[in-house]
Amino acid sequence: MINFIYAELTLVTVVCVVCVIFWLNHGLARSSGDGKRKSIVTAVLIALCVWLIVTGALAHAGVLAVWNARPPRLPAIPLLALITIILVNRVDGFRKLLDATPRHWPVAMQTFRVGVEFAFWGLYASGGAPEQVTFEGRNFDVIVGLTAPFVAFAIARLNLKPGVVIAWNVLGILILSNTIVTTLSSMPGPLHINWPGMPFTAFAAWPFVWVPAFLAPLAIFIHVFSIRQNALLIWSKRPSATFLS
Repeated sequence: MINFIYAELTLVTVVCVVCVIFWLNHGLARSSGDGKRKSIVTAVLIALCVWLIVTGALAHAGVLAVWNARPPRLPAIPLLALITIILVNRVDGFRKLLDATPRHWPVAMQTFRVGVEFAFWGLYASGGAPEQVTFEGRNFDVIVGLTAPFVAFAIARLNLKPGVVIAWNVLGILILSNTIVTTLSSMPGPLHINWPGMPFTAFAAWPFVWVPAFLAPLAIFIHVFSIRQNALLIWSKRPSATFLS
């Protein structure tokens, strides 16, 4: 079963990379010249691939599994990813991407979290993770993934109000924050709480390292993107684009 779990999480990661590139390519096609679009898309694809390879190699080499290292090594991975997200949000062309992206796309992308949560549950069922990091314990992130396609449908077909979409995104961030706190306090180190069962060490190994390195920051980025997109819609009071055109 463990090989299936690894394959499933790897597939989720690859699909997310493909979706990001497709999303970026579509947005830039509406707001940039063809040459510039290809250069940016290629650069982002290379950067993502290099990042995933490097973090996977560090995990495979056991570098991230030194839990008594000072400063801690594993938290540096998501921290770098979050810094990158902040910088991307400050890029001048980001507003154009907000305008060019159909409102339901970012919400629909959050469906990938179902795959991540089933990988967590599978690891727990195989004896490789404590219960609290799964949906049988205190990780409720699967709710966001399960509701995402329905919210996306309501946006695309029923023109769901921007305020409702923002509320859903805020709830998603709160649920993800709870998951992050639960996971951090389950890992060995200074933040560890005496949870029942084994410590959670999977994030220091491949392919689960890609959750803090890419998938969790991506979920945050998508929430922030959708919030900004719908907030701009409220502020501008213009009709929303609900269909891909």
